[in-house]
Amino acid sequence: MTHPTESDQIPLFPSPAPAEQTPATPPKKRFWTGFVAGAGSAALVAGMVGASVAIANTAGEPDVFDITGIMTVNGDISYSSLTGFECEGDGGYSDMSPTAAVSVSDESGKLLAKGSLTGSTKLSDSCMFDFTVTDVPRGSTFYEVEISHRGGLSYTEEEAESGLSLSLGD
Repeated sequence: MTHPTESDQIPLFPSPAPAEQTPATPPKKRFWTGFVAGAGSAALVAGMVGASVAIANTAGEPDVFDITGIMTVNGDISYSSLTGFECEGDGGYSDMSPTAAVSVSDESGKLLAKGSLTGSTKLSDSCMFDFTVTDVPRGSTFYEVEISHRGGLSYTEEEAESGLSLSLGD
């Protein structure tokens, strides 16, 4: 039996090769890297919040509104056979029927929107029509509301938006 020589011996746990030393990042450089990343994130969040607020402000009040109201016809009325309409005008008021148009114009006479009578209720000697005009643009000095061909009545935006009550006849 021969004994191994020194060159034949394999170490059981070879020592690792010396690791290359990388210089540590100086603390000052780490601070500025973190600072720039944090400031960039804060600016991004602030921009998103600002955009959300701007969108919310422009969406706060619509550019249009609806005009609703009632038109009471006193005098010549008759029963209506149309669903939702108990009555309609008769004789000199025959134009006050479910097919009557409701129009809204501005101070210069420009037509802004059209609507319709949406129903009627028969009272003892009168007929009360409901009407609606949707998507009326805001910003006019006044709004002239006309039902059928009866001539218009003028209202401010605030008055028109709060609901109208008109009457025709005795």
